[in-house]
Amino acid sequence: MNDFLGVKSLTGELRPYEKCIGQGVNSLTDAELLAVIIKTGTKGINSIQLSKSILNYSKENQGFFGLMNLSIPQLMNIKGVGKVKAIQIQCIGELSKRISKSSAYMRLNFNNPSAIADYYMEEMRHSSKEQLIVAMLDTKCRLINDTVLSIGTVNASLITPREVFLEAFKYNAVSIIILHNHPSGDPTPSNNDLMVTKRIKESGEILGIRLIDHIIIGDNKYTSLREKGIM
Repeated sequence: MNDFLGVKSLTGELRPYEKCIGQGVNSLTDAELLAVIIKTGTKGINSIQLSKSILNYSKENQGFFGLMNLSIPQLMNIKGVGKVKAIQIQCIGELSKRISKSSAYMRLNFNNPSAIADYYMEEMRHSSKEQLIVAMLDTKCRLINDTVLSIGTVNASLITPREVFLEAFKYNAVSIIILHNHPSGDPTPSNNDLMVTKRIKESGEILGIRLIDHIIIGDNKYTSLREKGIM
């Protein structure tokens, strides 16, 4: 079903394409923006009505941000959303994350915990599982590479210094920063977080690769163990 988004609706209202051209993209509502992406509706439902249904569904999952974490089968549970539209919606979320990360990279200073947290925030804060990232830095504290080292529980008995420093040696890193997320949204460090930090810091001192910080990502907030004076 093609809605032909570039013409006026039967009520005389501008449809999204024409509204975007005439009034600018900022004039579009959330539903209209989504309608432009998915292009068509389904039987008995036009693209804007379908977009409103998708957004109403996502309100239970934190709105637009919630859409990023819905799987293809979950998205296909919404009436009118098939596999193609589910993939389109997932791609919107991934594109948003990458744009946010690229923007943060332009102002990134790896001596600044706030800037580092901004850089990784969108990538990590929506994850339903804990993940541990190791960021490897050169002599000028510039990012060489980062690696997702673990997905699941960030546990001191599972995350060994050997794994961390094998990555660091692979990229000839001079120093590292470790980051992990708390799916609860609360970045308060646990006793286990402190144990992981202590073991990696001590191992780094022996191996000559400094652990600069351990940053815990919550929901739009973070905790830097360095800022807290814990390490």
